[in-house]
Amino acid sequence: MKLPRGRLRDAAIAAVLLAAAAAAFWPILGHEFVFDDFALIVENPGIRGLDPARVGWMFSSTYLTTYMPLGWAAFAAVFTLAGLDPAAFHAANLFGHWLVCVALFAVARRLLRLAGNPRPDGPAFAAALLFCVHPFQVNTVAWAIELPDMLSTLCFTLAVFVYLGPASRRRTTGVFALYAVSLLFRWRSLSLPLVLVALDYWPLGRLRARAGDLFDRERVSVWAEKAPFFLLAVAAASLTQLAKSRELYEPSFAPVAAARALWVYPWALLWPKDYRALYALQAPGASLFPPAWAALGLAAAATAALWHLRRSRPALLLAWTCYAAAVLPPALAAQGGAVYVYLAYGYLGCAGFFLLAGSLARRASGVAAACALALALIPVSRAETRHWRDQVAFWTRAVERDPGFIPAQVQLRAALLERAKKALGE
Repeated sequence: MKLPRGRLRDAAIAAVLLAAAAAAFWPILGHEFVFDDFALIVENPGIRGLDPARVGWMFSSTYLTTYMPLGWAAFAAVFTLAGLDPAAFHAANLFGHWLVCVALFAVARRLLRLAGNPRPDGPAFAAALLFCVHPFQVNTVAWAIELPDMLSTLCFTLAVFVYLGPASRRRTTGVFALYAVSLLFRWRSLSLPLVLVALDYWPLGRLRARAGDLFDRERVSVWAEKAPFFLLAVAAASLTQLAKSRELYEPSFAPVAAARALWVYPWALLWPKDYRALYALQAPGASLFPPAWAALGLAAAATAALWHLRRSRPALLLAWTCYAAAVLPPALAAQGGAVYVYLAYGYLGCAGFFLLAGSLARRASGVAAACALALALIPVSRAETRHWRDQVAFWTRAVERDPGFIPAQVQLRAALLERAKKALGE
């Protein structure tokens, strides 16, 4: 029995994305654990099996300031299959990244079709391929502890895909269920309700009211259906803050740091080199451009400009809204004092930028250009993975990029000492 041509094309695209992900990130299968992998995986007895006692712990624990029962279950599943073999955890990350790329392709195709593109497959493939291989993703794919966030992003992406489908009560129920599951993997998918509202405005057009009235009778139901989503988001955020307070973690509302966080990820996308392990957002003379006052001004100016263009270029406002809604919560839920962000925090939020880039490939020449760019990025990503191969490489890179960062210097000395001990023991 022959498969329909459309399904064969989809299977071929999924296979190409798998090959691209493997080409860009295959070296991570030989890597060791680094940084927080030890606290969350290696030294965590709660993930060493899926027996009833450990499952109960997963759903009741706020271990290390987080509530992520399905995230712990994902680690436990990998442990059950392969023990504490780093290669198994890295393979799970690579497989999860591929699934996210395939889901992103499906979302991009549906979104472009709704936006009026009669041939969305090429641009959607370009978007998913660039997302798949960009060096920006190394911080997520090469870091074992990012598996819960990756699975949360997968559920988030599937929820958007379902939401962009035919309207029905079953659709809303399915989206809500996927959202709940994503939050149980990790709380960073909090932004979905705002993303759904943005999609209702464009391209779905469910909130485009006459005379600027977003709350007329015809649209009250649209807002009402979002109420459970916002309530779930508030509950998840409250649970996360409770988890932090239980671990003597002092959250602080840091709007300036959050504004600066908005510019970390676009810069990292446009300049895919010299990445750091983490970016300090409040340090004097900080490791991040632009300065605090400029970050606030740029954020306000960008938002105002995109709002002004909302009728002629709605996709730009959609991408910016989804991006800001995704990357701001980690920066706002920062610990008192120094505030840091990782590139992994932008894994979900920056997906919209890749969709924008893919939408530019309207013709075969554009898709070919995107493929050529992806081929050029693959060796850059492979080179970037080298800095994640072990503790010494990881902290050496951190010290090279920020020589004044004392915690990195301490960690590097400890890693070198541990390596010397192992060498003497052998």
